[in-house]
Amino acid sequence: MYWGWITKATFIILLTTLAIAFGLWFSLLRLDIAETKIVFLSVGQGDAILISQGMNQVVIDGGRDGRRLLSRLGRHIPFYDRTIETLIPTHPDADHIGGLSTLLERYQVRTVLDTGARTDTKSAFLFYRDLEREGVRTVPAVRGTSIELPKGGTLSILFPFAPEPADVPETNEGSVVARFEYGETSFLLTGDLPDEEHFIPDLTPATVLKAAHHGSRYSTSDVLLGLVRPKEAVISVGKNSYGHPHDEVLERLQARGTIVYRTDIDGDIVYHCSTRENRCIREW
Repeated sequence: MYWGWITKATFIILLTTLAIAFGLWFSLLRLDIAETKIVFLSVGQGDAILISQGMNQVVIDGGRDGRRLLSRLGRHIPFYDRTIETLIPTHPDADHIGGLSTLLERYQVRTVLDTGARTDTKSAFLFYRDLEREGVRTVPAVRGTSIELPKGGTLSILFPFAPEPADVPETNEGSVVARFEYGETSFLLTGDLPDEEHFIPDLTPATVLKAAHHGSRYSTSDVLLGLVRPKEAVISVGKNSYGHPHDEVLERLQARGTIVYRTDIDGDIVYHCSTRENRCIREW
Protein backbone atom coordinates (compact mmCIF):
# COMPACT_ATOMS: atom_id res chain seq x y z
CA MET A 1 0.00 0.00 0.00
CA TYR A 2 1.26 3.50 -0.87
CA TRP A 3 0.52 6.60 1.25
CA GLY A 4 1.85 9.31 -1.00
CA TRP A 5 5.61 8.84 -1.19
CA ILE A 6 5.82 6.46 1.79
CA THR A 7 4.92 2.78 1.79
CA LYS A 8 3.21 1.01 4.66
CA ALA A 9 6.34 -1.07 5.29
CA THR A 10 8.53 2.02 5.45
CA PHE A 11 6.05 3.67 7.81
CA ILE A 12 6.15 0.67 10.15
CA ILE A 13 9.98 0.67 10.10
CA LEU A 14 10.08 4.40 10.92
CA LEU A 15 7.54 3.99 13.70
CA THR A 16 9.49 1.08 15.21
CA THR A 17 12.76 3.04 15.01
CA LEU A 18 11.17 6.01 16.76
CA ALA A 19 9.75 3.76 19.49
CA ILE A 20 13.16 2.19 20.10
CA ALA A 21 14.85 5.61 20.16
CA PHE A 22 12.26 6.93 22.60
CA GLY A 23 12.72 3.88 24.82
CA LEU A 24 16.48 4.35 24.89
CA TRP A 25 16.10 8.08 25.59
CA PHE A 26 13.67 7.42 28.43
CA SER A 27 16.00 4.80 29.92
CA LEU A 28 18.89 7.25 29.83
CA LEU A 29 16.69 9.93 31.38
CA ARG A 30 15.80 7.59 34.24
CA LEU A 31 19.49 6.75 34.67
CA ASP A 32 20.35 10.46 34.82
CA ILE A 33 17.70 11.04 37.46
CA ALA A 34 19.04 8.19 39.60
CA GLU A 35 22.68 9.31 39.45
CA THR A 36 24.30 11.76 41.84
CA LYS A 37 27.75 13.09 41.06
CA ILE A 38 30.13 15.74 42.34
CA VAL A 39 32.45 17.25 39.74
CA PHE A 40 35.42 19.51 40.40
CA LEU A 41 35.59 21.19 37.01
CA SER A 42 38.89 21.92 35.31
CA VAL A 43 38.53 25.65 34.61
CA GLY A 44 42.14 26.77 34.92
CA GLN A 45 43.28 28.93 37.82
CA GLY A 46 39.92 29.17 39.53
CA ASP A 47 37.15 27.20 41.19
CA ALA A 48 34.00 25.60 39.77
CA ILE A 49 32.10 22.69 41.31
CA LEU A 50 29.00 20.91 40.04
CA ILE A 51 26.71 18.78 42.19
CA SER A 52 24.33 17.04 39.81
CA GLN A 53 21.41 14.71 40.37
CA GLY A 54 19.44 14.15 37.19
CA MET A 55 17.47 17.33 36.58
CA ASN A 56 18.76 19.01 39.75
CA GLN A 57 22.04 20.93 39.71
CA VAL A 58 23.99 23.01 42.19
CA VAL A 59 26.90 25.05 40.83
CA ILE A 60 29.48 26.48 43.20
CA ASP A 61 31.63 29.18 41.56
CA GLY A 62 32.35 29.49 37.85
CA GLY A 63 36.02 30.06 37.26
CA ARG A 64 37.29 33.02 35.24
CA ASP A 65 36.29 32.07 31.68
CA GLY A 66 32.60 31.65 30.83
CA ARG A 67 33.18 29.68 27.62
CA ARG A 68 35.41 27.21 29.40
CA LEU A 69 32.86 26.86 32.20
CA LEU A 70 30.03 26.10 29.76
CA SER A 71 32.19 23.60 27.90
CA ARG A 72 32.92 21.71 31.10
CA LEU A 73 29.34 21.83 32.38
CA GLY A 74 28.11 20.53 29.04
CA ARG A 75 29.99 17.28 29.66
CA HIS A 76 28.08 16.56 32.85
CA ILE A 77 24.63 18.17 32.57
CA PRO A 78 22.03 16.56 30.23
CA PHE A 79 21.73 18.55 27.00
CA TYR A 80 17.98 18.95 27.50
CA ASP A 81 18.37 20.50 30.96
CA ARG A 82 18.81 24.27 30.86
CA THR A 83 18.10 25.03 34.51
CA ILE A 84 20.49 25.43 37.44
CA GLU A 85 18.50 25.03 40.63
CA THR A 86 21.06 26.68 42.93
CA LEU A 87 24.11 28.83 42.22
CA ILE A 88 26.61 29.66 44.97
CA PRO A 89 29.35 32.24 44.30
CA THR A 90 31.65 31.70 47.28
CA HIS A 91 33.04 35.24 47.05
CA PRO A 92 33.25 37.91 44.34
CA ASP A 93 36.82 37.38 43.07
CA ALA A 94 37.24 37.08 39.30
CA ASP A 95 38.62 33.53 39.38
CA HIS A 96 35.40 32.40 41.08
CA ILE A 97 32.66 34.50 39.43
CA GLY A 98 34.21 35.54 36.11
CA GLY A 99 32.34 32.81 34.24
CA LEU A 100 28.99 33.24 35.93
CA SER A 101 27.67 36.07 33.76
CA THR A 102 28.02 33.74 30.76
CA LEU A 103 26.32 30.98 32.75
CA LEU A 104 23.27 33.22 33.19
CA GLU A 105 23.06 33.59 29.41
CA ARG A 106 22.87 29.84 28.82
CA TYR A 107 20.98 28.55 31.86
CA GLN A 108 17.99 29.69 33.87
CA VAL A 109 19.13 30.01 37.49
CA ARG A 110 16.39 29.60 40.08
CA THR A 111 18.16 30.62 43.30
CA VAL A 112 21.48 32.21 44.23
CA LEU A 113 23.02 31.86 47.69
CA ASP A 114 25.13 34.98 48.13
CA THR A 115 27.29 36.34 50.96
CA GLY A 116 26.56 40.00 50.16
CA ALA A 117 30.25 40.90 49.66
CA ARG A 118 31.15 42.93 46.55
CA THR A 119 34.30 44.03 44.75
CA ASP A 120 34.84 46.88 42.33
CA THR A 121 35.81 44.68 39.37
CA LYS A 122 34.36 44.14 35.90
CA SER A 123 33.56 40.49 36.67
CA ALA A 124 31.59 41.38 39.79
CA PHE A 125 29.79 44.24 38.05
CA LEU A 126 28.69 42.08 35.10
CA PHE A 127 27.54 39.15 37.23
CA TYR A 128 25.51 41.11 39.75
CA ARG A 129 24.09 43.38 37.04
CA ASP A 130 22.90 40.35 35.05
CA LEU A 131 21.63 38.67 38.21
CA GLU A 132 19.39 41.66 38.92
CA ARG A 133 18.36 41.94 35.27
CA GLU A 134 17.23 38.30 35.22
CA GLY A 135 15.31 38.74 38.47
CA VAL A 136 16.96 35.71 40.08
CA ARG A 137 15.86 34.94 43.63
CA THR A 138 18.74 35.64 46.04
CA VAL A 139 19.03 34.42 49.62
CA PRO A 140 21.85 34.90 52.15
CA ALA A 141 24.60 32.29 52.12
CA VAL A 142 24.99 31.89 55.88
CA ARG A 143 25.53 29.07 58.31
CA GLY A 144 22.38 27.04 58.86
CA THR A 145 21.27 27.19 55.23
CA SER A 146 21.04 23.76 53.63
CA ILE A 147 19.89 22.14 50.39
CA GLU A 148 18.33 18.68 50.35
CA LEU A 149 18.59 16.88 47.02
CA PRO A 150 15.45 14.87 46.15
CA LYS A 151 17.29 11.54 45.72
CA GLY A 152 19.57 11.91 48.73
CA GLY A 153 22.44 14.20 49.66
CA THR A 154 22.62 17.39 51.72
CA LEU A 155 24.65 20.53 51.12
CA SER A 156 25.10 22.66 54.26
CA ILE A 157 26.64 26.12 54.55
CA LEU A 158 29.18 26.25 57.40
CA PHE A 159 30.54 29.77 56.88
CA PRO A 160 30.04 32.74 56.96
CA PHE A 161 27.98 33.00 60.14
CA ALA A 162 26.17 36.15 58.97
CA PRO A 163 25.84 38.16 55.73
CA GLU A 164 29.03 39.97 54.76
CA PRO A 165 29.22 43.76 54.40
CA ALA A 166 29.31 44.86 50.77
CA ASP A 167 32.65 46.64 51.24
CA VAL A 168 34.48 43.81 53.04
CA PRO A 169 38.21 44.60 52.71
CA GLU A 170 39.41 40.99 52.26
CA THR A 171 36.98 38.93 50.21
CA ASN A 172 38.74 35.62 50.87
CA GLU A 173 37.97 35.91 54.57
CA GLY A 174 34.26 35.94 53.79
CA SER A 175 34.40 32.99 51.41
CA VAL A 176 31.60 30.43 51.64
CA VAL A 177 32.55 27.08 53.15
CA ALA A 178 30.10 24.24 52.58
CA ARG A 179 29.82 20.54 53.38
CA PHE A 180 28.14 18.00 51.11
CA GLU A 181 27.15 14.67 52.60
CA TYR A 182 25.92 11.60 50.76
CA GLY A 183 25.68 8.40 52.73
CA GLU A 184 29.08 7.60 54.22
CA THR A 185 30.92 10.19 52.12
CA SER A 186 31.41 13.86 52.99
CA PHE A 187 33.03 16.70 51.06
CA LEU A 188 34.39 19.85 52.74
CA LEU A 189 34.32 22.68 50.16
CA THR A 190 36.42 25.55 51.46
CA GLY A 191 36.38 28.21 48.74
CA ASP A 192 39.32 30.56 49.28
CA LEU A 193 39.06 30.84 53.07
CA PRO A 194 42.49 31.28 54.70
CA ASP A 195 43.30 29.88 58.17
CA GLU A 196 40.10 27.85 58.07
CA GLU A 197 40.40 26.45 61.58
CA HIS A 198 40.45 29.99 63.05
CA PHE A 199 37.20 30.95 61.32
CA ILE A 200 35.48 27.58 61.82
CA PRO A 201 36.95 25.93 64.93
CA ASP A 202 34.26 23.22 65.07
CA LEU A 203 35.19 21.52 61.78
CA THR A 204 34.69 17.75 61.78
CA PRO A 205 36.24 14.92 59.72
CA ALA A 206 35.43 14.72 56.00
CA THR A 207 36.22 12.12 53.37
CA VAL A 208 37.26 14.62 50.69
CA LEU A 209 38.75 18.08 51.24
CA LYS A 210 38.64 20.72 48.52
CA ALA A 211 41.86 22.51 49.46
CA ALA A 212 41.25 26.22 49.99
CA HIS A 213 42.61 28.94 47.73
CA HIS A 214 44.09 26.59 45.10
CA GLY A 215 46.61 25.15 47.54
CA SER A 216 47.83 28.44 48.99
CA ARG A 217 50.33 28.18 51.87
CA TYR A 218 47.90 30.20 54.01
CA SER A 219 45.35 27.39 54.03
CA THR A 220 45.24 23.64 54.69
CA SER A 221 47.35 23.81 57.85
CA ASP A 222 48.38 20.87 60.02
CA VAL A 223 45.75 21.94 62.54
CA LEU A 224 43.04 21.85 59.87
CA LEU A 225 44.16 18.46 58.62
CA GLY A 226 44.09 17.17 62.18
CA LEU A 227 40.45 18.25 62.45
CA VAL A 228 39.27 17.12 59.03
CA ARG A 229 41.47 14.04 58.49
CA PRO A 230 40.65 13.76 54.77
CA LYS A 231 41.32 10.57 52.86
CA GLU A 232 41.46 12.52 49.60
CA ALA A 233 42.07 16.16 48.67
CA VAL A 234 41.19 18.05 45.49
CA ILE A 235 43.15 21.11 44.41
CA SER A 236 41.45 23.29 41.81
CA VAL A 237 44.33 25.01 40.07
CA GLY A 238 45.71 26.04 36.69
CA LYS A 239 48.74 27.79 35.28
CA ASN A 240 49.58 30.65 37.65
CA SER A 241 52.32 32.93 38.96
CA TYR A 242 51.42 32.49 42.65
CA GLY A 243 53.16 29.17 43.18
CA HIS A 244 49.88 27.32 43.70
CA PRO A 245 49.75 24.69 44.98
CA HIS A 246 52.55 25.40 47.42
CA ASP A 247 55.04 22.69 48.28
CA GLU A 248 54.27 23.09 51.99
CA VAL A 249 50.63 22.19 51.40
CA LEU A 250 51.48 19.18 49.25
CA GLU A 251 53.98 17.98 51.86
CA ARG A 252 51.45 18.34 54.68
CA LEU A 253 48.90 16.31 52.73
CA GLN A 254 51.45 13.68 51.80
CA ALA A 255 52.64 13.36 55.41
CA ARG A 256 49.08 12.42 56.45
CA GLY A 257 48.67 9.90 53.66
CA THR A 258 46.02 11.98 51.87
CA ILE A 259 45.59 11.17 48.18
CA VAL A 260 45.82 14.39 46.16
CA TYR A 261 44.04 15.10 42.87
CA ARG A 262 44.63 18.28 40.83
CA THR A 263 42.48 19.71 38.06
CA ASP A 264 45.56 20.95 36.17
CA ILE A 265 46.84 17.35 35.99
CA ASP A 266 43.73 15.16 36.24
CA GLY A 267 41.18 17.36 34.44
CA ASP A 268 37.60 17.16 35.72
CA ILE A 269 37.58 15.19 38.97
CA VAL A 270 34.32 13.25 39.22
CA TYR A 271 32.77 11.37 42.13
CA HIS A 272 29.78 9.10 41.51
CA CYS A 273 27.42 8.44 44.42
CA SER A 274 25.60 5.13 44.72
CA THR A 275 22.50 4.45 46.79
CA ARG A 276 23.41 0.76 46.76
CA GLU A 277 26.86 1.35 48.26
CA ASN A 278 25.74 4.42 50.23
CA ARG A 279 28.88 6.34 49.34
CA CYS A 280 30.65 8.30 46.60
CA ILE A 281 33.58 6.91 44.63
CA ARG A 282 35.97 8.74 42.33
CA GLU A 283 35.64 7.99 38.63
CA TRP A 284 38.82 6.57 37.13
